[in-house]
Amino acid sequence: MKSNQETLEDLKRELLRIGSTNQRDYDLLKRKNQVLSTTICRRLKLSWPKVVEKTGLISSKR
Repeated sequence: MKSNQETLEDLKRELLRIGSTNQRDYDLLKRKNQVLSTTICRRLKLSWPKVVEKTGLISSKR
Protein backbone atom coordinates (compact mmCIF):
# COMPACT_ATOMS: atom_id res chain seq x y z
CA MET A 1 0.00 0.00 0.00
CA LYS A 2 1.23 3.50 -0.81
CA SER A 3 1.99 6.00 1.92
CA ASN A 4 -0.34 8.96 2.38
CA GLN A 5 2.30 11.25 0.86
CA GLU A 6 2.66 9.02 -2.23
CA THR A 7 -1.13 8.94 -2.59
CA LEU A 8 -1.29 12.75 -2.48
CA GLU A 9 1.54 13.09 -5.00
CA ASP A 10 -0.17 10.67 -7.40
CA LEU A 11 -3.46 12.52 -6.96
CA LYS A 12 -1.83 15.88 -7.62
CA ARG A 13 -0.26 14.61 -10.86
CA GLU A 14 -3.59 13.18 -11.98
CA LEU A 15 -5.55 16.35 -11.14
CA LEU A 16 -3.03 18.44 -13.08
CA ARG A 17 -3.34 16.06 -16.05
CA ILE A 18 -7.14 16.27 -15.93
CA GLY A 19 -7.15 20.04 -15.40
CA SER A 20 -9.75 19.99 -12.65
CA THR A 21 -9.96 19.48 -8.89
CA ASN A 22 -13.62 18.46 -9.09
CA GLN A 23 -14.29 15.08 -7.48
CA ARG A 24 -16.65 13.92 -10.20
CA ASP A 25 -14.23 14.96 -12.96
CA TYR A 26 -11.48 12.99 -11.23
CA ASP A 27 -13.59 9.84 -10.96
CA LEU A 28 -14.72 10.08 -14.60
CA LEU A 29 -11.34 10.95 -16.13
CA LYS A 30 -8.78 9.22 -13.89
CA ARG A 31 -6.48 6.60 -15.35
CA LYS A 32 -7.37 2.96 -14.73
CA ASN A 33 -4.55 2.45 -12.23
CA GLN A 34 -5.76 5.29 -9.98
CA VAL A 35 -8.07 4.64 -7.03
CA LEU A 36 -11.48 6.23 -6.67
CA SER A 37 -11.84 9.54 -4.86
CA THR A 38 -13.91 7.90 -2.12
CA THR A 39 -11.07 5.45 -1.44
CA ILE A 40 -8.58 8.31 -1.12
CA CYS A 41 -10.92 10.20 1.24
CA ARG A 42 -11.48 7.12 3.37
CA ARG A 43 -7.76 6.28 3.52
CA LEU A 44 -6.79 9.83 4.53
CA LYS A 45 -9.89 10.33 6.70
CA LEU A 46 -10.57 13.67 4.99
CA SER A 47 -13.27 15.20 2.80
CA TRP A 48 -12.48 15.69 -0.90
CA PRO A 49 -11.92 19.48 -0.57
CA LYS A 50 -9.45 18.83 2.29
CA VAL A 51 -7.67 16.13 0.27
CA VAL A 52 -7.28 18.52 -2.69
CA GLU A 53 -6.06 21.21 -0.28
CA LYS A 54 -3.40 18.78 1.02
CA THR A 55 -2.08 18.35 -2.55
CA GLY A 56 -1.31 22.08 -2.60
CA LEU A 57 -3.45 22.74 -5.67
CA ILE A 58 -5.86 25.02 -3.82
CA SER A 59 -5.29 27.33 -0.89
CA SER A 60 -7.11 26.91 2.40
CA LYS A 61 -7.73 30.67 2.41
CA ARG A 62 -10.87 31.69 0.58
